[in-house]
Amino acid sequence: MRRFAKTVLVLAVSAFVLVLAGCTRTAPKTPGTDGVYPVYYCVVNKNATAMTRVEYTYQSASKEARIAELLQKLTEDNSDAGQYAVVPGSIRIEDWTLSEEGELNLSFNGEYYALSSVREAVLRAGVVLTLTQLENVRSVSFTVNGEPLVQHDQPVGPMVAAMFANHIGEPTEVKNVTLCFLSGAKNGLVAVDRLVFPDDYKPMEEYLLEFLIAGPTEKEISAEKQTELQPLSGIPSGTKILHLVTKKSTCYVDLSKEFMDSDKSIAPVYILHSIADTLIRNFDYIDGVVISVEGKVLSTYRDTEVPSIFRTADLLQPKNQ
Repeated sequence: MRRFAKTVLVLAVSAFVLVLAGCTRTAPKTPGTDGVYPVYYCVVNKNATAMTRVEYTYQSASKEARIAELLQKLTEDNSDAGQYAVVPGSIRIEDWTLSEEGELNLSFNGEYYALSSVREAVLRAGVVLTLTQLENVRSVSFTVNGEPLVQHDQPVGPMVAAMFANHIGEPTEVKNVTLCFLSGAKNGLVAVDRLVFPDDYKPMEEYLLEFLIAGPTEKEISAEKQTELQPLSGIPSGTKILHLVTKKSTCYVDLSKEFMDSDKSIAPVYILHSIADTLIRNFDYIDGVVISVEGKVLSTYRDTEVPSIFRTADLLQPKNQ
């Protein structure tokens, strides 16, 4: 799990670190006569596949005015410089409130849920990294149409900069991963390439398994609609990831009991390989996958004998490769 050093605005400190693509360490900043240090706001490239920081100096003194300033910068494009707003034009920030505990809540219009999963993740990362620079802002939460933001049927809750961690100087960009879904004919696997934004504090392995559980997107389904290559998710939608850890090239995945309630028309071998093959194909450091349910390693799955460990040599060949 990678940790991110959050910029701290303290007048006694005379250094400022720029992080993300295109940013390098600079000489310590000297405060102006008003004691204000430069900060930054996040922007994205035209395709929203990479995020960088732009230096900015507050024009106001009050915390409320500074929040408003940064929110405004997050909605502005500078196409001449190849810099585009983290918050696209279709999305409105309709209101915001700051609690005494330092939780800043932003209220978005309903168009928020029309964003693609990648674009939404980029927005969250850019907004949180920008606004948590403020000394009075400890975390940021989102509401959409007055309701807490929900992802994968779960409320997102307050977010802090550490949840969008990157090593200093490392680009923050979209990554391409391969998800192994079931084929439309339920007789094998199909490989689906997807762009993702690894924004969470979770292990990347867990991030990919959440995508498998959520299933293919409408776009991925439409691309192969009504053919045997149409991707399907074989993992029951109520399945939860109870624990996941990778040790000595083996990834151990513990799932909730709902995993046992899979579609009886799907051969268990393909459901299990959907998980194991996705993990092994995406991570060079994983050579084996062990699957357990409620802490007990599977020996059988719906009356089918299960290997104690899935190895690289056991991978199935996707039907579309």
